[in-house]
Amino acid sequence: MELLFVGAACTDEAINESNKKYYNSVGQVRPQQYFDLNLISGLSKQCSVTAISIPPVSSFPKNKCLFYHRKQDIVSEKLRIKYITLLNLSGIKTIIIMLSVFISTLCFCIKNRKKNVGILMGYILFYTSIPSMLVAKAFRVKIFAIVPDVPKYINSYTKISNPIRYIFTKLSIVLDRLVESRFDGYVLLTEQINELVNPQERPHIVVEGMIKKDDVNFKNIQKEESLRIIMYAGTLHKKFGIKKLVEAFKLCKIDNCELWIFGVGDYVDSLKKDTIENKNIKYKGTASRSEIIRLERKATLLVNPRPSNEEFTKYSFPSKTIEYMASGTPLLTTRLPGIPEEYFEYVFLFDGEEIAEMATEINRILSFPVNKLNDYGEKARNFILKNKNEIVQAQKIYEFLTKNI
Repeated sequence: MELLFVGAACTDEAINESNKKYYNSVGQVRPQQYFDLNLISGLSKQCSVTAISIPPVSSFPKNKCLFYHRKQDIVSEKLRIKYITLLNLSGIKTIIIMLSVFISTLCFCIKNRKKNVGILMGYILFYTSIPSMLVAKAFRVKIFAIVPDVPKYINSYTKISNPIRYIFTKLSIVLDRLVESRFDGYVLLTEQINELVNPQERPHIVVEGMIKKDDVNFKNIQKEESLRIIMYAGTLHKKFGIKKLVEAFKLCKIDNCELWIFGVGDYVDSLKKDTIENKNIKYKGTASRSEIIRLERKATLLVNPRPSNEEFTKYSFPSKTIEYMASGTPLLTTRLPGIPEEYFEYVFLFDGEEIAEMATEINRILSFPVNKLNDYGEKARNFILKNKNEIVQAQKIYEFLTKNI
């Protein structure tokens, strides 16, 4: 099978180049890029994959990139990533992406018209989905979508003050909703997403996420013994429970313990004030993925405080869950409805989500002997590396695609 993937996959070289040239070498939070790369790396073990990628840069002037050009990365004999060349201005950028995806999809279908082919979208966006769908329909090629998050919930995480951006966001949601039910099949991160995006009851499969074994092949990283580190790395939106985590940590009475927080979001300004008043709360900004993974291994406890009662949590599987568990450091999380039951055997769970209850659970876990925490973390790591690596998960998706093409 020849597979065209349209998404955000980028090699480490492309991301590092972007960070250096356009972000003053500051690492950016890029979960979608790594998810897509891990996925197509796994799929390329089964078939030839051509990936069309939206470059890892936000629109100018949010960074220094006015014009983006990186032709392609040949990852292996069966995997190449072609980057869309951009005039990186809002509006114009969207039009360029639509034209580029249309032309690339057309060329792919013409080149492989006598072969068994399929198209896989990395996520649902109208400006990548519409041009791909038009070509797919003309050539009678099946087109599938991965749905890591539901668009209408993604855009509700933060308030938008700019009126032009607000209008564009609302229009984007409407257009995304128009296309989301028109695919031939779906790869979902939670079963609950199916009821929203697949009213036609077309074929679907649930694959929560994956980790690339090489990314967590730790060498000579020792746990911090004298200092106990609680760590969160991810999006810092108020809706994600970061404020509750900070307030719970303030109630904890643990010697030689610090809370390390990485990421960006609408809670950053408030968090910075907390660090002034509480010296054992450390806001670390952003860092490269390799550095984050190294520090996750070094930490004592990793935490995901995302509230389980929010509507959007049914329709998302936090990508950090698998990465945290693969680190070998114990994970403390809320019981999110989007996380399958099989995971809960390997993680600590908050009994309640009020601030005092969260503080009690953190205190309880950090009272355990170091060897008990290490053993708990290693069991979770072994579970993930065996069952949720990119080869195993991509194999499931490949079998699903070949069955339905």
